[in-house]
Amino acid sequence: MKNKIKYGNFREYVKKAFPPQKLIIDPFLSRFYRPFSLRLSWLLYRSGITPDFITFNQIITGLLGCLTISLYPTTLGFLIGILILHFSYLLDCVDGEIARATKTESLQGLFLDKFAHAITMPGIFISVGYYYSQNNPKFQFTILLICLFASFATFNPVNRLVGSIIYQLGTKKEFQQYNLDEYKSNGNQEKRETNLSFLINIIENNDSNGVFFFARHLFRHVSYLALITLLLILEIIGIPLIYSTIIWLLISLSLIVKELIVLYIVYSTDIIELRFYNLEKKFDPLEIH
Repeated sequence: MKNKIKYGNFREYVKKAFPPQKLIIDPFLSRFYRPFSLRLSWLLYRSGITPDFITFNQIITGLLGCLTISLYPTTLGFLIGILILHFSYLLDCVDGEIARATKTESLQGLFLDKFAHAITMPGIFISVGYYYSQNNPKFQFTILLICLFASFATFNPVNRLVGSIIYQLGTKKEFQQYNLDEYKSNGNQEKRETNLSFLINIIENNDSNGVFFFARHLFRHVSYLALITLLLILEIIGIPLIYSTIIWLLISLSLIVKELIVLYIVYSTDIIELRFYNLEKKFDPLEIH
């Protein structure tokens, strides 16, 4: 079925499909896809294809890219897999553009978009880890193990669990387990308050160009894609593969360490209670993706 909303030209379409505030959400890498995605979405928009159909294809394409890297652990296989992943991310831009242009945004569409990321991000770490493990047989087990834990970390399990607890505290108060009044801070309360105060000061002293701002955008789907593309370039120009392997392991370890830091923050402070009372509007150290 054709879209009911009509645009006179490409420029009018772009104003609706890619509003300026999107740059706040994606200030860095994703803007490089927009010159291509907007033209592709303009073409698909006029054909009447729905955003959800494109998202389904994004999921399939992302998995295909990861599968290609795993099944063909050669430089050529790595190249083809990365190109497929770039196309998958292009579709990730396209579905949102068409949804905004046709005013068909929905919670179901948002779910599919998040689901696509939840599938592709761990898939990148597992497939790229497998690629480097096959090309470094002496360290095969270590590489696979680190990348496996990194793939788990892409789900942001600590933050998701905290969010789940907060939701249940707010919606299941009739159960003792979810009654905040039943809980008292464990350990040294003064130390916990000091840790939380220290954390607040760090975050408040970082403006929009600070460390936390940078970290939020480092641990994202498009950032991982840019990093493996850079590693491929290093490989093609003749840099020994062991160096690319080390860089990828450091990236994987940084993702694991990030999750451990968030875990420590949750355990050593009363941030769950603070977020429960909506003070997270002032700062949110857990939102590091």
